[in-house]
Amino acid sequence: MSQQFRLGVHHLRLREYDRAASTFGELVREDPTDAQAWSNYGLALTHLGKASEAELALSRAVALAPRNGEAWFHLGVARALRDEWGDAANAYRRAVALEPNDLVAWHRLGIALAEAGDEASASVAFERALVLSRDVEGVTALQHRVAADRTDDHSEEGADREGAREAKSWLDLALSLLSLGDEDEAVAAYERAFTLDPERAGRSLFRPMLRLLNAVGDEPRTRPGDTGPPLGGPARPEAVKPPPRPEVG
Repeated sequence: MSQQFRLGVHHLRLREYDRAASTFGELVREDPTDAQAWSNYGLALTHLGKASEAELALSRAVALAPRNGEAWFHLGVARALRDEWGDAANAYRRAVALEPNDLVAWHRLGIALAEAGDEASASVAFERALVLSRDVEGVTALQHRVAADRTDDHSEEGADREGAREAKSWLDLALSLLSLGDEDEAVAAYERAFTLDPERAGRSLFRPMLRLLNAVGDEPRTRPGDTGPPLGGPARPEAVKPPPRPEVG
């Protein structure tokens, strides 16, 4: 690894994306066959919101190294920023095929499929992401880092838009699971939505539906964001505090 490449990585870690793009842009001009430099160049451009340029760079990266799951993931992000959902889904599919335990890629795949109108396949992807999210203890430190980094893998405006889509997707999954009678998984999906967007989750129909289902249940229960009585039980004075929101980059 050259000193210049290390410098580019250093800029990425410090979120100095203009400098990173400049550094990796110079590297790919010097060596157009360097797949990792193309991938990092595309990542920097994606952070800058330059989706078209990022897609070109990342397409070059995956052409040179088709088994680079990270490059496929970021190619999906670049395409999603352009609302090219079918193409984004194809890129995310390649990413999860290469890294099947990457819950972030599975969830982004679900978003792309839902936006493309393939609700059945989207549900499968969301369910896979939900299963992986439960096995937090089994996730390596590297996967934790990747998951944290990817929440900010594009411009601020794009990140806000993507975060809203993710919350809506988890809510859709929660309501679907609840209608199928899988209450525990439905609650887990709702809790993920709540950490992403408490206001949207609080306005959803999920809690009223769950209250209805638990009206004749055994034990009163509370859920994130409930400021009223426990679900299915009598009122009590204290409000249930929502969980802390995770840092998202």
